[in-house]
Amino acid sequence: MWTLRGTCHCGAIRATLRSTQAPEALQVRACQCSFCTRHGAMTASDPAGSATFHMQRAALTRYQFGTRSGTSLICACCGVYAGVILEDRGQTWSALNVRGLAVAELRGRSGEPVVYDGETLQARIARRKVKWTPTEIVWLGVAPEL
Repeated sequence: MWTLRGTCHCGAIRATLRSTQAPEALQVRACQCSFCTRHGAMTASDPAGSATFHMQRAALTRYQFGTRSGTSLICACCGVYAGVILEDRGQTWSALNVRGLAVAELRGRSGEPVVYDGETLQARIARRKVKWTPTEIVWLGVAPEL
């Protein structure tokens, strides 16, 4: 098991990806939607691993783009796009923005361009549940509300 850690620029949002794959084996994706390209996002996930986001409620701005099937996690302090989550029936999955979180083990990697245009809402949710990482959100000092 490999543990990859990152933080937003100011450190208010911290993320950990516990991966069953070595960092060099992880797929790093560069989604071609306008939101991800404007943020220079490069995401990674491991469906066989686990992820945790640690953050205070006041340090989070949420944004839902397009289909509103995912929630982008953006630091309210420094503006970094930290990752995206899908919540469904009490479970959460995520893809971490490894560039925004400055994950050292993936620094210097190029993102594989991916395009999801034309995907139905149901297909998008199903893909995310298969490809993204099971995730826990840990709220620091406040009651959980996402």
